[in-house]
Amino acid sequence: MHERVSGTEGYADEAEALIRQYESIRFEDVHRRVLYLFPAPPARVLDIGAGTGRDAAGFATLGHRVVAVEPTAALRTAAMALHASPNIEWLDDSLPDLASVMCRGELFDLVTLRAVWMHLDELQRRRAMPHVAGLVSDRGVMTLSLRHGPCRWAGAC
Repeated sequence: MHERVSGTEGYADEAEALIRQYESIRFEDVHRRVLYLFPAPPARVLDIGAGTGRDAAGFATLGHRVVAVEPTAALRTAAMALHASPNIEWLDDSLPDLASVMCRGELFDLVTLRAVWMHLDELQRRRAMPHVAGLVSDRGVMTLSLRHGPCRWAGAC
């Protein structure tokens, strides 16, 4: 069993509401500012903190092979049902160590962290970044969104 980091608290309890919220926003709208950075398909994509699977499904629809990492079982299970695809592989793993992903020895053309990084404290970020950076292929791209400011609870971030 890998270490669970702070920041996943509340997600399982609020999974139903979060699924409705996250799934109500289109993949293209969420990523509009960085779409031009995404590699042409087929590419290997690592979606860290995949949540409800909206983004993993968007990448799969574009023709990419996706490894979707989600530590919250309630979200991961719902995502697998909502976005069943042979192009998405689901993993129960988490930052800062990404132990399961790191054991695979794979590199990815795109590594994305959407609404994840702000859940890590400074020490966890220092531990996580070398792992995340080490998963990006030589010509690969990493995108990361970051929320600034306080959060009422984990799902509000």
